[in-house]
Amino acid sequence: MNTIKTIKEFYTEAEQSVRSFNRFVAKHNLQGKTKADHICYKCDSAEYFDSVRALLESESDYIYQANISGRRISYIKLKRSVHTALGEINFLELSDQKPDNSQKNGFDNIEVFPTAMTYNEMVEMLEESETVIKVERPHHTTHDIKIEDGFIFRCTHAPLIEKIKTEMV
Repeated sequence: MNTIKTIKEFYTEAEQSVRSFNRFVAKHNLQGKTKADHICYKCDSAEYFDSVRALLESESDYIYQANISGRRISYIKLKRSVHTALGEINFLELSDQKPDNSQKNGFDNIEVFPTAMTYNEMVEMLEESETVIKVERPHHTTHDIKIEDGFIFRCTHAPLIEKIKTEMV
């Protein structure tokens, strides 16, 4: 079982996932057309979720938490950015174990939204050379591409913080 116990381990693991993400971005010439919104870390148990959240509390500006699809999701504004080819990522989505116990510990995806094209244009462009899977959830629909080591490049319509702001009002 892969577990993070220190902030250094957190950023080291994030950087490993970002390397495959950056290669994918370069391959598809996405710089200047899209932006990285947030990186997602999934947990295999409620106890591990609590420990990672506690670890990150002192390293964050704020944490917003909600129950989505039967589990806790924390949206964390990091004090230290994660550097990617599509810009700085300042947010982490920390996901508790799903009710079906299907999650493993680790970085799972980076969500990306279009800035110089429409969402459909972004998806269509990627479909020309990649297997793109449409994923419909109660709270939002994405288009996912598995890249190296099972890490996911996730297409989303807009920054997650915008949806959170709307829900909070």
